[in-house]
Amino acid sequence: MGGSRNAARRMGGSAKAASVLHGALTSLASGQPLPQELGIDPQTLAGRTPVELADILVDAIRPIDGTQDAEVTRDSVARALSDILAQHNDLTNLTTEQVDQVTASTLGYDVAHRIELDVGKAIIDKAPTKGEGLERLQEMKDYIREVVAAEYAAERARGSVVGHSSIERISREAIQQTFEVFEEEAGL
Repeated sequence: MGGSRNAARRMGGSAKAASVLHGALTSLASGQPLPQELGIDPQTLAGRTPVELADILVDAIRPIDGTQDAEVTRDSVARALSDILAQHNDLTNLTTEQVDQVTASTLGYDVAHRIELDVGKAIIDKAPTKGEGLERLQEMKDYIREVVAAEYAAERARGSVVGHSSIERISREAIQQTFEVFEEEAGL
């Protein structure tokens, strides 16, 4: 993987997807037009169910292109949106805290997926047993999601506006922290 700094740099796509989702959900909540970069015609959203709206957002944020990166990001955005829909069945009326929750969840899921793809096999192979390796990988994925949530909460507590640059920084710092904690033990 090349160490914590290299891992953080390589996983920059996670931050971009989370940032675009944050902007889209913020726009929907405030009644503003969706960011043009999504390419969504506002008329196509009329009368859509919350699940259909979530699917439209997933497709716009990360279109299918046959790559593993795209599938990981699509899955992460879909999971985060599904999580919030289970709590609040209206993506057009989320609070700032709920938008933050979805953004942090997307980032956490995406980074955890990417870490699993990049170093999961090495973690499992270097463990005394496959079961211990799988447990260690799960610990790493859980840890990254906790770090992302904590970093995100700290950003909000400082009263900062959460935007693309802060989401990138949160992503970078969470990845670096995770690899600093796990890389020596796992031989990454």
